[in-house]
Amino acid sequence: MRSDRLYFWIITVLLIIFMDLTALSAEGQQSRPVVRVSSPGLDTVYSTPFRLAQDLGAYQGEGLDVQILPGVKTGPSVQMLVAGSVEATQTVGTTTLAAILHGAPLKVVMVFNDKPSYWLYSKKSVQTFAELKGAKIASSTPGSTNDRLLKVVLEKNGVNWRKDLQIIYTGTSDVRIKALLSGAVDAAVLTLPGNLVADDAGFKQLMSFENEAGALTGGVATAEPFMSKRRDVLVKFLRATLRGLKYFKTNREGSAKSMAKYMNIPFETALRTYDTAIPVFVSNGMISKDFQDKVLDFELKAIGSDKKIPRDKYFDFSIMKSLSTNR
Repeated sequence: MRSDRLYFWIITVLLIIFMDLTALSAEGQQSRPVVRVSSPGLDTVYSTPFRLAQDLGAYQGEGLDVQILPGVKTGPSVQMLVAGSVEATQTVGTTTLAAILHGAPLKVVMVFNDKPSYWLYSKKSVQTFAELKGAKIASSTPGSTNDRLLKVVLEKNGVNWRKDLQIIYTGTSDVRIKALLSGAVDAAVLTLPGNLVADDAGFKQLMSFENEAGALTGGVATAEPFMSKRRDVLVKFLRATLRGLKYFKTNREGSAKSMAKYMNIPFETALRTYDTAIPVFVSNGMISKDFQDKVLDFELKAIGSDKKIPRDKYFDFSIMKSLSTNR
């Protein structure tokens, strides 16, 4: 644990040196407050509220210059947040909690979903969990939300993931679906729209993770300095993002057009993606205290920690509550 903590802070310092000065210089050249948002992977359905807020002019209407940075992996995304190279990140899961446990002053201030949206698909010859023994399964990164969910599901179905099969860490969902389609792996944990591609190609859906333990796949995490020293900017940013989230919940065609553009998928696929995703998204940017407890329990187990931390160490929905009250 000590070496992990040292590694975390070394990477953070390096990010401060190589990225923060450039980012601060860029902000100084802007007339409007800049809010940089890192997003893991390429654009997905879980980053759609940001993109919709952008397209609707909500950020501009709040007087903000919001810069969405897609393609940043979860670990570097959180390290950039700690370093101050970004003001916010879409990464709100286990990596964020691990940083908090290491002493990073981070908080999750908005969430997009109250159910996990991952699916386990296998090749046509694998029809049951028992037939996964000896298989290669594609996951994202060790300890990530979908990786932890995969291991929970395997254990529940009598498969020892340490001995019975091999988990291959391939990164983002688009890489995992390619690995499945090519036959490089026997099964893969997929997100939208990869699961729809697998359906169309005739692969077997072994399990939907929707009813598994609490897991977050999108939202907003930020650092304490932004919350305290630039709170007015954070309020504007969250108000505009909430507008994007509400639009997503209520406008199917408009949301699908945005997803088709940013995710580079056909409009019909975007509509199917929307229909599959919408039940797991919340409309007010918050989750109940009971679900907060489930998230903490799940994520602490995911990172192998036996600690117990209070909700307010991880979540701070004070701004979202205020926005909901004043709407």
